[in-house]
Amino acid sequence: MPKQFLTIFNNKPLIQQTLERLKGFFKNDERILIIPKQLKSITHRFAKGSTIFVEPMRRNTAPAICLTAMTLKRKYGDGIIHVMPADHMIGPTSSFHKALACGEGYAVKGRLITYGIKPTRPETGYGYIKVGKRVDKEEPRSKAVPVFTSDGFLEKPTLTRARQYLHSGKYLWNAGIFTFRISTLLSEIKQYIPAVFEGVKEYLATENIRYFARIPDISIDYGIMEKSSRINVVLGKFTWDDVGSWSALGRYFKKDHDHNICIGDAMGLEMHDTYIYTYGAPVRVYGVNDLIIVASPYGTLVCKKEKAADLKKLLH
Repeated sequence: MPKQFLTIFNNKPLIQQTLERLKGFFKNDERILIIPKQLKSITHRFAKGSTIFVEPMRRNTAPAICLTAMTLKRKYGDGIIHVMPADHMIGPTSSFHKALACGEGYAVKGRLITYGIKPTRPETGYGYIKVGKRVDKEEPRSKAVPVFTSDGFLEKPTLTRARQYLHSGKYLWNAGIFTFRISTLLSEIKQYIPAVFEGVKEYLATENIRYFARIPDISIDYGIMEKSSRINVVLGKFTWDDVGSWSALGRYFKKDHDHNICIGDAMGLEMHDTYIYTYGAPVRVYGVNDLIIVASPYGTLVCKKEKAADLKKLLH
């Protein structure tokens, strides 16, 4: 079972926390979950009242967002969409909503909005954004949500480079949250990744999955955000953590004297720097180092901690 549906952080599944975070900013029928077809039944259990779009097949974030944008435009016309993952920890909600409202104001004008977070540690598992000049001028600086131009997106850095980013003050964590005007987004997709635009268009016209299968596997960051000249960066003045990687357990749970974390019916001997999470199945470990072990009735995962951020490769 994907981590979004497990009760690990704050005694609630991450998908439930995400949906609750949207209350007061979106109506229930304005919440749209984009999911692979194998998660359709379990998502319905957690997202009653929300709209669910099922991807024909996994093709990364750019095709999924393009599919959603085209579908919404055909049904409702132009409008603003906010795009966010369901495996983030964010708070307080009021500050998050304030940032989204700010981003919406710029998206209406044709800007592509991404959200950056001021780093608190030299993190090597996140992408970064280098910010340029500040552009918000309508409100006093003391009240405004800071908005910047973008001087570039940067991939996950080495530890040395991450320390440089932290101390420079010019780099923000890339939160992977976006706000777009649908017409602007589709125009940029058509310009920078036309194969995605045409592939999704043909799929919607025919409902033939072979057209979707031909679409390149490409992220919205790489396909659009790293190329467009329409980017603005909203500084998120809220706490944020991407807990999409199992290594995030180390930031939320107490470690023993050998730097291990055991959650659930888990025990180990001669074990070091290892995280175990088990849901419904006992786990016993002997003589291992630097592993992440996850067990549930739905399956088992074992990987080196250093590979935790690359687990998406197993899904293709």
